[in-house]
Amino acid sequence: MLAGQGVKTVVVMWVMVAISFIFVPLRLYTRIFIVRALGMDDHVFNLGWVFLFLYTVFITIAGKHGFGQPITSLSLDEAVQAVYMEMIGQTFAVLGMAIAKLSLGIFLLRIVVKQWHRVSIWIAMVSLSIVSVMTAIIFWIQRLPSQAIYDPRVPGRTIVIVTPFSVLLGSWCAAVDFYFAILPWVFIWALNMRFKEKMTIAISLSLGFIAGICGIIRTVELGGLSSANYTEDTVALVIWSAVELAMTLICVGIPTVRPLYRYIVHGSNVQESHELYKRQDDSSGSGSGSGSGSRTKPTFAMPMRNLGRMGRKDILLTTLTTTTTTVDRPDANDTGPDWQGRSSVASPKQTDEEALVATTEEENSQYRDQIRIRQEVHVERN
Repeated sequence: MLAGQGVKTVVVMWVMVAISFIFVPLRLYTRIFIVRALGMDDHVFNLGWVFLFLYTVFITIAGKHGFGQPITSLSLDEAVQAVYMEMIGQTFAVLGMAIAKLSLGIFLLRIVVKQWHRVSIWIAMVSLSIVSVMTAIIFWIQRLPSQAIYDPRVPGRTIVIVTPFSVLLGSWCAAVDFYFAILPWVFIWALNMRFKEKMTIAISLSLGFIAGICGIIRTVELGGLSSANYTEDTVALVIWSAVELAMTLICVGIPTVRPLYRYIVHGSNVQESHELYKRQDDSSGSGSGSGSGSRTKPTFAMPMRNLGRMGRKDILLTTLTTTTTTVDRPDANDTGPDWQGRSSVASPKQTDEEALVATTEEENSQYRDQIRIRQEVHVERN
């Protein structure tokens, strides 16, 4: 029966589960119907929420056996069941925190364009995964047989002290949170867009600072793992673990549902704004020519991703159209500039980078006609 601090713990954890779940359907809807770019990070995000849910379920079961109450007030069988269920739940928490941060890392990999950004993100994700799995394993083999960890009636021997590894995991989780929160300011600041839009995107991707702070508090509470009053002294650790995991999911979910927010508020689809970056085969508005020998080359709009890799020095909202008209002669050479050979065609599938940045074009849609630059080159012979 739930009693003592177990009631508070279970209530807080289920509230975290409910709040973080809001972003699961919103994110799926945004990525499938608005951005149309469902990826691996979305599946990892959902898996992270499942681990939070399982963490809460097992802590709730532990609460019914006496978690949150002094261990001396419980019968031996109840204390054993409470500690055992809590250990299962904490295993899901240890792995779930790494999974949630992997979701953000994979999402950032789909946005960044510089090689050192990608390498640093991979190093953070791989190292965090290794530390997380290692801590989860040591948590169950700190004493052998494992049943001796939660049942004092089973004789066993201590293999390793788990607290230092738990501190390492907590510290590394916080460090990864802060790094993933700082990194967007590095590459988004190079984008050629309005200051307000830069700040909005960067802040939405930097909410991991909140999860990092929660991780620091959780690390401080790790002392309860070595307490003899395990069922009561680990309450703060369990609560802050759930809050950190939930806040990580929330902070990861907010920037990914931003296109849905803009669609609802501004009433324009991100896909519509992305049309600017698709191939344009408009030959009706080409330069004038006479006779059947005149021809017009197709024009192309520069795709967003290529602009990013070129240093983003061009204006993102400008379509450069070049039309070349020639009069065929037996020995005529096409002297017009060949833009087709140096341009690439944007993929119909929208990338995360385009989904984030293309929103600037939506706000300036009323100026779209005024800022279009058309350059026409005519080659004529007398």
